[in-house]
Amino acid sequence: MFAMPTDAEWDSKLKSFLKRTGDDFKRAAADVKKEAERLMKEVQDPERQAKVREGVQEASVWARKTAQELASLVEVGVKQAEGALTEVAKTLKTTATKPVDEVPAPTPTPVNAAPPKMDPPPPPAPAPKKPATKTVGRGTKKAAASTKAGAKAKKPLGKKAAPAEAEDSSEE
Repeated sequence: MFAMPTDAEWDSKLKSFLKRTGDDFKRAAADVKKEAERLMKEVQDPERQAKVREGVQEASVWARKTAQELASLVEVGVKQAEGALTEVAKTLKTTATKPVDEVPAPTPTPVNAAPPKMDPPPPPAPAPKKPATKTVGRGTKKAAASTKAGAKAKKPLGKKAAPAEAEDSSEE
């Protein structure tokens, strides 16, 4: 059968495992130290610092320009909304005092205040198809229509025919 290892064997296996693990940790620590030194040299490199500064300056110029464009677009939109609201308010005031036939047509907004053009919205998703109804064993629509019209339906197998009086009373 299986022989159990002695305490001395367990101790030697544990010591060898710990030694291997310690060596692995030492190697990993050396690798981390080398990588950290390399990154420090890169960060302290004047050429790299200049490139990073240029990139940051370009990004700040772009952000400033974009913020100004956005502010101008928002301002145009607010002005258009104010104009539309004042026109609606004027129209409502004149409508309340004048008959419907005398109300003038609203004036178009100025061309220079047109909103920015945007892409059209995506088309709506097609509606899911209705599943087909099963007709196995139900007969056809023509058979159902003829039954309603007064034609006598065939009796199903295994069932007795209904009395004629019951059919006549249901048709009335």
